[in-house]
Amino acid sequence: MGKTLGVINQKGGVGKTTTTIELAAAFVNQKKKVLVIDLDQQGNLTKYIDADLETPTIFDVLQAECSTFDAIQTCGNFDVISSSKELSKADRAFTDYQDLFLLEDVIKPVKDEYDFILIDNGPSRSTLLTMTYVAADGLVIPTEADDGSLDGIWEVHNDLSKYRDGDHPVSHAKIEMLILNKYENTVMHSNAKEALEDMSSEISDKPLIVTIRKSIIASESKSFRQSMQEYSPKNNTAEDFKDAAKKLVRRLK
Repeated sequence: MGKTLGVINQKGGVGKTTTTIELAAAFVNQKKKVLVIDLDQQGNLTKYIDADLETPTIFDVLQAECSTFDAIQTCGNFDVISSSKELSKADRAFTDYQDLFLLEDVIKPVKDEYDFILIDNGPSRSTLLTMTYVAADGLVIPTEADDGSLDGIWEVHNDLSKYRDGDHPVSHAKIEMLILNKYENTVMHSNAKEALEDMSSEISDKPLIVTIRKSIIASESKSFRQSMQEYSPKNNTAEDFKDAAKKLVRRLK
Protein backbone atom coordinates (compact mmCIF):
# COMPACT_ATOMS: atom_id res chain seq x y z
CA MET A 1 0.00 0.00 0.00
CA GLY A 2 1.31 3.43 -0.94
CA LYS A 3 2.05 6.34 1.35
CA THR A 4 -0.04 9.51 1.18
CA LEU A 5 1.93 12.69 1.89
CA GLY A 6 0.35 16.11 2.37
CA VAL A 7 2.54 19.08 1.42
CA ILE A 8 1.40 21.79 3.80
CA ASN A 9 2.27 25.18 5.24
CA GLN A 10 -0.35 27.73 6.25
CA LYS A 11 1.96 30.48 4.98
CA GLY A 12 1.80 31.15 1.26
CA GLY A 13 4.76 31.51 -1.08
CA VAL A 14 7.02 28.94 0.56
CA GLY A 15 7.31 26.59 -2.41
CA LYS A 16 4.60 24.01 -1.71
CA THR A 17 3.80 23.41 -5.38
CA THR A 18 7.46 23.29 -6.41
CA THR A 19 8.17 20.90 -3.55
CA THR A 20 5.28 18.66 -4.58
CA ILE A 21 6.36 18.51 -8.22
CA GLU A 22 10.05 17.97 -7.45
CA LEU A 23 9.40 15.22 -4.91
CA ALA A 24 7.05 13.53 -7.37
CA ALA A 25 9.67 13.67 -10.13
CA ALA A 26 12.41 12.48 -7.77
CA PHE A 27 10.26 9.55 -6.61
CA VAL A 28 9.65 8.60 -10.25
CA ASN A 29 13.41 8.63 -10.83
CA GLN A 30 13.63 6.03 -8.06
CA LYS A 31 11.21 3.83 -10.03
CA LYS A 32 8.26 4.72 -7.80
CA LYS A 33 4.74 5.13 -9.14
CA VAL A 34 3.31 8.50 -8.13
CA LEU A 35 -0.07 10.24 -8.07
CA VAL A 36 -0.29 13.97 -7.37
CA ILE A 37 -3.55 15.61 -6.23
CA ASP A 38 -3.86 19.38 -6.68
CA LEU A 39 -6.08 20.46 -3.79
CA ASP A 40 -5.26 24.16 -4.09
CA GLN A 41 -8.05 26.22 -5.66
CA GLN A 42 -5.42 28.44 -7.33
CA GLY A 43 -4.44 25.41 -9.39
CA ASN A 44 -0.79 26.39 -9.79
CA LEU A 45 0.34 22.78 -10.01
CA THR A 46 -2.35 22.02 -12.60
CA LYS A 47 -1.11 24.96 -14.71
CA TYR A 48 2.56 24.12 -14.14
CA ILE A 49 2.27 20.63 -15.59
CA ASP A 50 -0.17 21.72 -18.32
CA ALA A 51 -2.89 19.29 -17.23
CA ASP A 52 -5.85 18.60 -19.51
CA LEU A 53 -8.64 20.87 -18.30
CA GLU A 54 -11.33 18.70 -19.91
CA THR A 55 -10.59 15.79 -17.56
CA PRO A 56 -12.69 15.64 -14.37
CA THR A 57 -11.10 17.38 -11.37
CA ILE A 58 -10.65 16.62 -7.70
CA PHE A 59 -13.76 18.70 -6.97
CA ASP A 60 -15.79 16.45 -9.28
CA VAL A 61 -14.56 13.38 -7.41
CA LEU A 62 -15.25 14.90 -3.99
CA GLN A 63 -18.76 15.74 -5.21
CA ALA A 64 -19.20 12.09 -6.29
CA GLU A 65 -19.80 13.22 -9.88
CA CYS A 66 -17.19 10.73 -11.13
CA SER A 67 -14.86 8.06 -9.81
CA THR A 68 -11.27 8.59 -8.75
CA PHE A 69 -10.14 6.59 -11.78
CA ASP A 70 -12.10 8.90 -14.11
CA ALA A 71 -10.16 11.94 -12.86
CA ILE A 72 -6.64 10.53 -13.14
CA GLN A 73 -4.55 11.77 -16.06
CA THR A 74 -0.90 11.21 -16.86
CA CYS A 75 1.29 14.31 -17.13
CA GLY A 76 4.90 13.53 -17.89
CA ASN A 77 6.12 10.69 -15.70
CA PHE A 78 3.47 10.76 -12.98
CA ASP A 79 -0.30 10.77 -12.65
CA VAL A 80 -2.36 13.77 -11.59
CA ILE A 81 -5.83 14.69 -10.40
CA SER A 82 -6.19 18.34 -11.31
CA SER A 83 -7.54 21.29 -9.38
CA SER A 84 -10.66 23.33 -10.08
CA LYS A 85 -11.75 26.87 -9.27
CA GLU A 86 -14.83 25.20 -7.82
CA LEU A 87 -12.68 24.25 -4.82
CA SER A 88 -13.32 27.81 -3.60
CA LYS A 89 -16.81 26.54 -2.68
CA ALA A 90 -15.48 23.68 -0.55
CA ASP A 91 -16.10 25.26 2.85
CA ARG A 92 -19.77 25.72 1.89
CA ALA A 93 -20.17 22.48 -0.05
CA PHE A 94 -18.68 20.13 2.56
CA THR A 95 -20.17 21.01 5.92
CA ASP A 96 -21.03 17.62 7.44
CA TYR A 97 -18.65 15.88 9.83
CA GLN A 98 -18.44 12.87 7.50
CA ASP A 99 -17.25 15.15 4.70
CA LEU A 100 -13.89 15.38 6.46
CA PHE A 101 -13.26 11.81 5.29
CA LEU A 102 -14.10 12.45 1.62
CA LEU A 103 -10.50 12.84 0.45
CA GLU A 104 -9.51 9.67 2.26
CA ASP A 105 -12.40 7.91 0.48
CA VAL A 106 -11.21 9.32 -2.86
CA ILE A 107 -7.72 7.91 -2.31
CA LYS A 108 -8.68 4.47 -0.98
CA PRO A 109 -9.60 2.85 -4.34
CA VAL A 110 -6.21 3.74 -5.87
CA LYS A 111 -3.87 3.62 -2.89
CA ASP A 112 -2.58 0.16 -3.75
CA GLU A 113 -1.80 1.34 -7.29
CA TYR A 114 0.85 3.85 -6.20
CA ASP A 115 3.99 4.01 -4.09
CA PHE A 116 3.37 7.66 -3.21
CA ILE A 117 0.35 9.95 -3.37
CA LEU A 118 1.24 13.63 -2.90
CA ILE A 119 -1.36 16.28 -2.03
CA ASP A 120 -0.57 19.92 -2.86
CA ASN A 121 -2.52 22.25 -0.56
CA GLY A 122 -3.44 25.91 -0.47
CA PRO A 123 -2.09 28.07 2.35
CA SER A 124 -5.30 28.82 4.22
CA ARG A 125 -6.90 26.86 7.04
CA SER A 126 -9.93 25.25 5.39
CA THR A 127 -12.09 22.16 5.07
CA LEU A 128 -9.79 20.94 2.30
CA LEU A 129 -6.76 21.25 4.56
CA THR A 130 -8.56 19.29 7.27
CA MET A 131 -9.35 16.60 4.69
CA THR A 132 -5.62 16.35 4.04
CA TYR A 133 -4.85 15.90 7.73
CA VAL A 134 -7.37 13.06 7.77
CA ALA A 135 -6.22 11.38 4.54
CA ALA A 136 -2.45 11.71 4.89
CA ASP A 137 -0.04 9.20 6.37
CA GLY A 138 2.61 11.89 6.63
CA LEU A 139 3.19 15.61 6.19
CA VAL A 140 5.99 17.45 4.43
CA ILE A 141 6.25 21.11 5.45
CA PRO A 142 8.17 23.44 3.12
CA THR A 143 9.29 26.78 4.51
CA GLU A 144 11.55 29.70 3.80
CA ALA A 145 13.87 31.51 6.18
CA ASP A 146 11.52 34.31 7.28
CA ASP A 147 9.77 34.21 10.64
CA GLY A 148 6.28 34.07 9.13
CA SER A 149 7.06 30.93 7.17
CA LEU A 150 8.67 29.28 10.18
CA ASP A 151 5.65 30.18 12.31
CA GLY A 152 3.51 28.32 9.77
CA ILE A 153 5.21 25.09 10.84
CA TRP A 154 3.93 25.47 14.38
CA GLU A 155 0.45 26.21 13.05
CA VAL A 156 0.51 22.92 11.16
CA HIS A 157 1.88 21.12 14.21
CA ASN A 158 -0.82 22.53 16.47
CA ASP A 159 -3.63 21.73 14.02
CA LEU A 160 -2.34 18.20 13.51
CA SER A 161 -2.17 17.68 17.27
CA LYS A 162 -5.81 18.72 17.52
CA TYR A 163 -6.90 16.20 14.88
CA ARG A 164 -4.54 13.39 15.88
CA ASP A 165 -4.12 13.63 19.63
CA GLY A 166 -7.51 14.89 20.81
CA ASP A 167 -10.30 12.93 22.47
CA HIS A 168 -11.74 11.90 19.09
CA PRO A 169 -8.76 11.54 16.72
CA VAL A 170 -9.44 11.60 12.98
CA SER A 171 -5.84 11.72 11.77
CA HIS A 172 -2.90 9.33 12.01
CA ALA A 173 -0.47 11.53 10.08
CA LYS A 174 3.07 12.26 11.23
CA ILE A 175 5.23 15.24 10.36
CA GLU A 176 7.92 13.49 8.31
CA MET A 177 10.06 16.30 6.91
CA LEU A 178 10.71 20.04 7.18
CA ILE A 179 12.16 21.52 3.98
CA LEU A 180 13.98 24.86 4.03
CA ASN A 181 13.66 26.18 0.47
CA LYS A 182 15.87 28.75 -1.32
CA TYR A 183 18.74 28.09 1.06
CA GLU A 184 21.77 30.37 0.79
CA ASN A 185 25.03 30.66 2.70
CA THR A 186 23.88 33.56 4.88
CA VAL A 187 23.47 34.14 8.60
CA MET A 188 19.69 34.37 8.19
CA HIS A 189 19.48 30.97 6.50
CA SER A 190 21.89 29.40 8.98
CA ASN A 191 19.74 30.71 11.83
CA ALA A 192 16.60 29.39 10.13
CA LYS A 193 18.16 25.94 9.81
CA GLU A 194 19.04 26.00 13.52
CA ALA A 195 15.45 27.00 14.28
CA LEU A 196 14.19 24.01 12.28
CA GLU A 197 16.53 21.70 14.15
CA ASP A 198 15.18 23.05 17.44
CA MET A 199 11.62 22.52 16.19
CA SER A 200 12.40 18.96 15.15
CA SER A 201 13.70 18.17 18.61
CA GLU A 202 10.50 19.53 20.16
CA ILE A 203 8.09 17.81 17.75
CA SER A 204 7.32 14.26 18.86
CA ASP A 205 7.57 12.90 15.30
CA LYS A 206 11.19 14.11 15.04
CA PRO A 207 10.89 15.14 11.37
CA LEU A 208 13.88 15.15 9.05
CA ILE A 209 15.43 18.52 8.17
CA VAL A 210 16.40 19.18 4.55
CA THR A 211 17.80 22.31 2.90
CA ILE A 212 17.16 23.06 -0.78
CA ARG A 213 19.69 25.42 -2.33
CA LYS A 214 18.44 28.46 -4.24
CA SER A 215 18.82 28.40 -8.02
CA ILE A 216 17.59 30.26 -11.09
CA ILE A 217 16.80 26.83 -12.55
CA ALA A 218 13.60 26.77 -10.48
CA SER A 219 12.16 29.64 -12.54
CA GLU A 220 13.59 28.45 -15.84
CA SER A 221 12.14 24.95 -15.55
CA LYS A 222 8.65 26.37 -14.95
CA SER A 223 8.72 28.21 -18.27
CA PHE A 224 9.34 24.87 -20.00
CA ARG A 225 6.61 23.09 -17.98
CA GLN A 226 9.24 20.71 -16.62
CA SER A 227 10.42 19.67 -13.20
CA MET A 228 14.00 20.54 -12.32
CA GLN A 229 14.69 16.81 -12.31
CA GLU A 230 13.93 16.82 -16.06
CA TYR A 231 15.23 20.25 -17.01
CA SER A 232 18.59 20.23 -15.22
CA PRO A 233 19.02 17.05 -13.15
CA LYS A 234 22.61 17.86 -12.11
CA ASN A 235 21.70 21.29 -10.77
CA ASN A 236 22.18 21.78 -7.01
CA THR A 237 18.47 22.38 -6.39
CA ALA A 238 17.44 19.27 -8.32
CA GLU A 239 20.08 17.24 -6.49
CA ASP A 240 18.80 18.50 -3.12
CA PHE A 241 15.24 17.45 -3.93
CA LYS A 242 16.54 14.09 -5.14
CA ASP A 243 18.29 13.65 -1.79
CA ALA A 244 15.12 14.67 0.09
CA ALA A 245 13.10 12.06 -1.80
CA LYS A 246 15.66 9.35 -1.01
CA LYS A 247 15.52 10.25 2.68
CA LEU A 248 11.72 10.04 2.66
CA VAL A 249 11.79 6.63 0.96
CA ARG A 250 14.18 5.32 3.61
CA ARG A 251 12.18 6.83 6.47
CA LEU A 252 8.83 5.53 5.24
CA LYS A 253 9.86 1.94 4.49
